[in-house]
Amino acid sequence: MIDIHNHVLFGIDDGAKDIEESISILEKMSSIGYTSVIATPHYISNDLYDANNKKKKEIIEILKEKLKEKNIKIDLYLGNEIFIQNHIDKKIIRGKIYTLNNSSYMLIELPLNEKLNCDLDILYELINQGAKVILAHPERYRIFQNNIEELEKYLDLGILLQGNIDALSGKYGNYAKKIFKTLLKNRQYFTLASDIHHSNTEYFKRFPNLKKKVIKLTDEDYFNKLCIYNPQKIIDNNVEID
Repeated sequence: MIDIHNHVLFGIDDGAKDIEESISILEKMSSIGYTSVIATPHYISNDLYDANNKKKKEIIEILKEKLKEKNIKIDLYLGNEIFIQNHIDKKIIRGKIYTLNNSSYMLIELPLNEKLNCDLDILYELINQGAKVILAHPERYRIFQNNIEELEKYLDLGILLQGNIDALSGKYGNYAKKIFKTLLKNRQYFTLASDIHHSNTEYFKRFPNLKKKVIKLTDEDYFNKLCIYNPQKIIDNNVEID
């Protein structure tokens, strides 16, 4: 499996606190079947979470060396979870923001509890410039929980959806779980991911059962599409969507 949304890079956002926790997370991810991880620390302008690409690359190289030392078989790539903002394209050019493995795909986060009047305009402009926008965990946003039909405006733009598989456990509440199941059954997700922040999460214990639930609600081929084949398209920068 390939994970395209997590916070395993230590010391730069609300994820892993130090290198030991980063390695612990990655070791546990490997143990449940992940073979590749695109690290996606938060990027929020004028915030504590605004590490530039140079800093992120330094951290990921340190982790790669440590994984090699410990013989943990997991490939690491770099990305960002980008909080929606103006001038994302310019920040990419200036080396502030990283797309997913330097591809056309970018992971975008919206505010959880409010609607921005300009978000569709920003996303449309990115798509118009050739970006493949992936919306992080739509099941968690209040706007869609209140009215799932609002999501059609985003889908009509060609925006892809990344679901947090742990939503099925109820981690984010019943509304998020309900939306997740609806989008899953309708086969509207492009990929599923962990959104792991810390090594002490119960996700690793829950994962086998979560996987079974996803397959029961859909089928194994769709699970593989969400967790292997489509994430591999991101790594390979294959922009053909089926």
